Amino acid sequence: MPPKKARAFNPKPKSKSAATTTSNTPKNKLPKPFVPAPKALEPFTSSLNKNHVYITSLDSHPKDFKKRIFLVPVIMNILIMAAIIYRGKVIGPYYMKICFSLMGKRNETTMNTRRMASNDLAKELLRRTGTFMLDLLIYSFVWPWPKAFFLGQKLGNPVAWRTIVGFRDQEIVVRRSRKWFLPGTDVLEEGKEQDLLFGVVGVATEPMWMSEKTGYLMLNKEWDLDWTLIIKATKLVDKKVLSIEDFKTTILVHHEEHGWLAIETAEAGGSLKEDEGRRKIVAFKDKLTAMGKEDLFFRWIEIVQYESSRPGEFGPERQQQTVLKARELFESNKVDFDKFWEEVGGMKGMPGMEVD
Repeated sequence: MPPKKARAFNPKPKSKSAATTTSNTPKNKLPKPFVPAPKALEPFTSSLNKNHVYITSLDSHPKDFKKRIFLVPVIMNILIMAAIIYRGKVIGPYYMKICFSLMGKRNETTMNTRRMASNDLAKELLRRTGTFMLDLLIYSFVWPWPKAFFLGQKLGNPVAWRTIVGFRDQEIVVRRSRKWFLPGTDVLEEGKEQDLLFGVVGVATEPMWMSEKTGYLMLNKEWDLDWTLIIKATKLVDKKVLSIEDFKTTILVHHEEHGWLAIETAEAGGSLKEDEGRRKIVAFKDKLTAMGKEDLFFRWIEIVQYESSRPGEFGPERQQQTVLKARELFESNKVDFDKFWEEVGGMKGMPGMEVD
């Protein structure tokens, strides 16, 4: 699970005199961590909805792995559609007969309420009500899943994305905020809204969490995947209007006065250090998986997240303690700690274990 606390986000000045809000922020000066969105992204940002926060990132998981991940929702949605179609074929004639009965054409669904006993009438009404409610629930809560998957229009749909883009070793991911971000929020003004923004975005860009997820698995209660924008971004790269590097982890939010802004954090911006950290995490997990010790990877994540989310600074001393706990964990599972790290290129650049 991602950490509850986004440590990378600590943008607010400590003293009131240093605090900056929209009202006293000069036109060309922005408070940290906000900066103008890269001009190179204008062909992309021109299509964004100003009422949402966006996160772009790159999914570098192997193409075959993405195919296996995507196959799961494809099969699930096909099965759901098949069940709905079967239900329609079974129950459709029954509803047609009820409609004909209401139009005066008598059939086996026609009820003569004057001659029916009260108990029989009540049972039949309950049975029909239950049938109607079941199908209403299927239509309201089950049918939208395959509909959005195959036919979604508002943000596009995964099938259109895969049909147009296909599967690639490096893919663009575009996430769009859900209802937690309120339209008209002044993101430069300190307060609950800004704290919420930094908190949610911090969790969403946490390196270890992102390294575990393919783009498709980044859908959650805070973020939608904007399939239409993903297709647009990919086409811009294919046409060489933009470089795929332009879509490294970038957080975009609109401000009424300053236009599109980017939020600079340790995770966002695609720095060489962060790139190295992500590569190390992937190599770390792959090595443990090959050894049949994948559970060690997730237990290591728990240790790092627990230590880094504790109160106080996660400095060299705390990181050294994290390394010692990791060593004990590895050795208790009969894995040579020093030899393992030597084989994956050392601990340098590894989040939570950057000790000399």
